[in-house]
Amino acid sequence: MSSKTRNRLTILFILVLFVGPIVLAWLLASGRLGWHSQTLSNHGELLMPPVDLSPYSGLPGIAPLFKLQPSEWAIVLVENAPCAEGCGKLLNDMLMVRELLGEGSERVSVRAIVAGANLVSIHANRVQVDPQATKLLMEKLEGRASIVLVDWRHQLMMRYDRNGPLGAIHKDLKRLLRASAIR
Repeated sequence: MSSKTRNRLTILFILVLFVGPIVLAWLLASGRLGWHSQTLSNHGELLMPPVDLSPYSGLPGIAPLFKLQPSEWAIVLVENAPCAEGCGKLLNDMLMVRELLGEGSERVSVRAIVAGANLVSIHANRVQVDPQATKLLMEKLEGRASIVLVDWRHQLMMRYDRNGPLGAIHKDLKRLLRASAIR
């Protein structure tokens, strides 16, 4: 093998060794290879831009959300109907999601903002009956009953279908709690 060929092979090896990972990373990040990391994607619908609840702090249904401390989150059921038996079961399920978070569970509160209440239960202190707040939030959520995540800055961040899998909320909350931990 001549020295010219050896030099060319050396340069090619160096290019592949140093430029190859950069090209591969670009291909993965751009999606050209069809590979998508599920660990970095949200399971809920990210609201862009987030809905700022600060102008509505005087509404009785939204006011309890202003008690959130830095790094705390709230799971909120928004429903334009009276809170009946199905609402109570869903609140139980949301509380279970909270408990499954382990040590982060004390940084999560569970609430419901509804148009009316037919159910007097153990959830009476979690259910805020406020038709005006419900109407306002339903407009922001395109008229769909939803479970939403609210952060400590009083921003509606993510929306989940009311009948969707609660495991998606658990996964997103786990990641959000880890990212927002105050050290």
